[in-house]
This record gives sequence, C-alpha cells and structure tokens, in this order.
Amino acid sequence: MSQPFAAQSLYQSHVWPQVTIAYEPDHLLIRTPSVLSTVSSALWGGGFHQADHFVNWKVPLTYRAQDPMEMTRDQIVAWGYPQATTIGLQTAAKLTHAAIAEEAGDAFRIICCTTAGTGNAARAGRVSRTYSAYQCCTINTFVLIDGCMLPAAMVNALLTATEAKAAALQDEHLLTRDGHLATGTSSDSAVIAVSQTGFPEVHAFAGTATTIGDAVARLVYATVREAVSTQQLTIEEIARQYDR
Repeated sequence: MSQPFAAQSLYQSHVWPQVTIAYEPDHLLIRTPSVLSTVSSALWGGGFHQADHFVNWKVPLTYRAQDPMEMTRDQIVAWGYPQATTIGLQTAAKLTHAAIAEEAGDAFRIICCTTAGTGNAARAGRVSRTYSAYQCCTINTFVLIDGCMLPAAMVNALLTATEAKAAALQDEHLLTRDGHLATGTSSDSAVIAVSQTGFPEVHAFAGTATTIGDAVARLVYATVREAVSTQQLTIEEIARQYDR
C-alpha cells in the first residue's frame, strides 16, 4: 500500500524496518534508529544537519506567520521532540494522502515519503509574485537513505529529486494559475537524510546515471504523482482503491 494512512496510523518500512512513519491529525513523524546526516530546505533544521526525527506539520490554508522557523521550533518543543535533532517542515496538504515508496538496491536502502498540496503551483522561471514564499500548499518530500554518501552526492540526490518532482508534475499536467505546466509550487521543500553506515561502498554521485540516483528519481517521481493525483479524493475513495 503506497498511501498507508488511508487505513492505518503507523507505517513500518519493509526495506528498513527500524524506520517508522506515524500519522497524527496535525503532523507526520518519521523516526529513524540513529541520527542521520541531512541536507534540506527545511524550515527547522535546514541546510546540512543531523536528525532522527522528521516532522511534516499540517497548518491551515489560512496560515500566515511572521516567523515560520520560530513557530515550527515552538511546535516541535510542544510535541516533546528533540529540538536539536528534529527536521521540521510545514504543509497544508492532506496528510492522509501521503504517498510512500521504498526500495533496496546497490549498497543502499531508500524510503521516500511525499505530501502534495498544489494550490500555489508555479513554473520555475515564470513565478508570479502573487504567490507567498511561505504559502503552505507545498510539495514536501523526505528521502531517507541507509547507505554511505559523500556530501556532494547528497546534494546531487537533492537535485535529482527535484528533477523527478518536476517531471512528475508535468506528466500529471499540473498547471499554474496562468496555464503553464508547473515544475513545483512556490514553497516546496525536500529532505535528503543518509545513515552513513550499513554498507562498505561510498556513493560519490547520485545523478540519474547511477543506481542510487535512479532509485531516488523513480521513488520521488512515483510518490509525487500519486500524492498529487489523489489530493482531491476522499480518504474513503483512496481506501476503496486498495480494497479492489
């Protein structure tokens, strides 16, 4: 089941069983068995960081904040999660529609989780200034990798994930308000998190010509397409798809 929260509140990875994703009414929480090395555009814990808690916080469509980073930090503290090792993102997308895909491959195990709100769909290079940089109809993607990667390869994986997201949106024919094919929204975020253990091989690259980059691209593409295409469905409609 690639959208598990249509029927359950806790998802345990098949390829990396120590990783869980928990659904709460106001957030998703991904927990890992150890602290991972991360690179991300997260509101809290962004840039190069280390984390073992990953939060996707659902905020109202009417949400506006003067300091979204501080607000995210305060909410992380309120939930009781470790401030120093938690990555925090915000979204207005339906958390029940989170799409998950995973794969084990050439010296890696990968879990990808995406939520997609597309109300502020935009095309890079043609972004309208009517959009807010902090508008929360976002596409948020978490890519967790059990394996070893150089820092440059982690950045390469972030680039590959972004390319895959843009490809998925174009294949979904998602349009901006002025009718152009969207490449994302004006406030998307992505997280690459790597264990840096488990395999003797070290990945130096993560472009689409590599096995690890190809896997990242396929998993991101699949989860973005599914999250976007089902965003307007009810949770009952999604559940019925998996009962057939």
